[in-house]
Amino acid sequence: MRKYRQVKWKNLPKSLSLTFLFGSGAVLAYQIHCLNRHFSSLLSDSALEKERQKGDCYITISQPTVEAEINGVISKFADVEQLMETLMKGPASLGLDTNPWHLLRILNSKLPPHAQEHPKALKTLATTNYNAGLSQQIAQACDFKLSVKLARTKNVNLNLFLRPPAYLLLPSESIEDALNNILKKIPVNQQQTCATYFLKIAQQITSKHKDDEYYLRWDPDTAGVIHPRSINQIVELYLQALLQLSATSECSHLMVQNGLLLTLWRIVHMFDKEVVLSTLCTNIVANISLFSQFHHQIFQSGWIGLLAEFFGSQYASLNLAAGKALVNMDQNHRKYGIYDRSIYLLHPLYEETDDTRKSEARKDAMKWDLDVVFIHGLLGGVGWTWRQSDLLGKNANYTDCWPRDWLPADIPNLRILGIDYVTSLSQWKSRCPDDARRSTITWRADQVLLSLKLAGVGRRPIVWIGHSMGGILLKQLLVNASKSSDCELQNLVKNTKALLMLSVPHDGSNVATLNLPARFLLLPSVEVEELRKGSSVLGNLNLEFKNLLSHYPIAVVSVMETKPTVVQPWGIEVKFVEPNSADLLSSGEVHFIPVDHYEICKPLNRKSFIYQRLIKLIVGVREGSPPKSLIQTT
Repeated sequence: MRKYRQVKWKNLPKSLSLTFLFGSGAVLAYQIHCLNRHFSSLLSDSALEKERQKGDCYITISQPTVEAEINGVISKFADVEQLMETLMKGPASLGLDTNPWHLLRILNSKLPPHAQEHPKALKTLATTNYNAGLSQQIAQACDFKLSVKLARTKNVNLNLFLRPPAYLLLPSESIEDALNNILKKIPVNQQQTCATYFLKIAQQITSKHKDDEYYLRWDPDTAGVIHPRSINQIVELYLQALLQLSATSECSHLMVQNGLLLTLWRIVHMFDKEVVLSTLCTNIVANISLFSQFHHQIFQSGWIGLLAEFFGSQYASLNLAAGKALVNMDQNHRKYGIYDRSIYLLHPLYEETDDTRKSEARKDAMKWDLDVVFIHGLLGGVGWTWRQSDLLGKNANYTDCWPRDWLPADIPNLRILGIDYVTSLSQWKSRCPDDARRSTITWRADQVLLSLKLAGVGRRPIVWIGHSMGGILLKQLLVNASKSSDCELQNLVKNTKALLMLSVPHDGSNVATLNLPARFLLLPSVEVEELRKGSSVLGNLNLEFKNLLSHYPIAVVSVMETKPTVVQPWGIEVKFVEPNSADLLSSGEVHFIPVDHYEICKPLNRKSFIYQRLIKLIVGVREGSPPKSLIQTT
């Protein structure tokens, strides 16, 4: 009995130890469970979602090797002699010219033999249809400069551009709040009158509709974003304010610093069918692209791929805005000029991938033979004024911008530019309280001259085309440049060789001298009032311009309308320009054609009189022999 008790007490310490261990483990597990629940309550669902999304930002793809491709090609040859003969012809004969890693080595090399192959390598890399995975790996291997060049290449594979990291695009606030918060970061003393105007209206509308749940929201039934009727208007007003402010580097810095580029990326994808909003976003990026310090932020935000996509748009306004942003970021092109809000590059938009010898022959300070500059008139815009006439309908060859699509095909080695500015017939359509000051011809001319100087206009011969008020603006900017002490602006006048004036109201327009009821209905705008019959502004300008023509050998061709124009939405028939208006120039030749004011700048086809007359004028200037009959003599 004593022996049994000794054994029982002998096992007691082991039992207590096991009990203690199991108990401690249970307590520890319970504490861990409590801590886990506590920390989970501190983390929001959006934060967890962001962490989950981060895993999608990195990819691992097996990289095909050049050696494997070579072995595959070699196996196709029957004998060694045939293989050696093929190898002597270079890599292209083996089919290696589409290998992305071989092409990237050529493009990243600065050795002379490789530099000569850059155009061909760039075109091949851009247009080869690689699979999606390989395309993304190529995109990760491309730096900013190469991505811009790829984006400027025709028919580029859009999979060659990186999107922004997915977790950065998760909305933490509504689009309206995001835009409003960005604009709040801009100091009041840096805000322009128009920007403040658009911002206040947008804030008022946003505040009014907050209670009505006018925020963008997701519809699970249709798997799409619901766009309330007013949300487009709100976003457009915010974007108008941002467009005004993005013209300065200080404001652009603050906006980029506070997430503007990603916010614009979100807007484009949420409103993917709204061309107006996409164009506004792209024009804001184009403004920011003027400043080289923001180029890498544009690249990192995924906007290079978006610009490449918009570059192929069927809408001229979107296509030209994207082209301007890309060319502003092309380091090789910037030395020839950059393009601000008032000026668009119509040609050359694409990266040059032509024959090396031709490229080498043009590597000089001039770059192009001529600058051809288009200036639209009342109610016009660079994205729609210069479209082909649709009076005979639209076919497969119809163009929204004939200067961009026709002229380079008929006359090589031109740089073609389009001036852009906002006008209206009526003050009812004025969208900014500062429009009165900014709508005067003198103010506009000074602003356009600054844009032309930035673009490098004046370094080579110039041919100008002015339609309607665009012709008046053209005369004013030439007069202002001739008076300037700036040698670059002086060169702009000296290099002006020819003018094509399309229905320019040199002595004023009947639009500003309508009868009283019509004037009350239209409430003519500042630009229309300046164009009235007997205007002292036009009278003084005509005298100064005639004096300028007597000192500079400038060829002038005038084309006048003969049909009245129906002004919408009022349905009033108006003759914008009288046929004898061109007589005031006392210079050059005058032609009359049976079209109205809007159609005179829209040729039916490439055989139209206006287009053929322009071709003849440009060819004459390029050959250095415009007819003397077109030049005023003293």
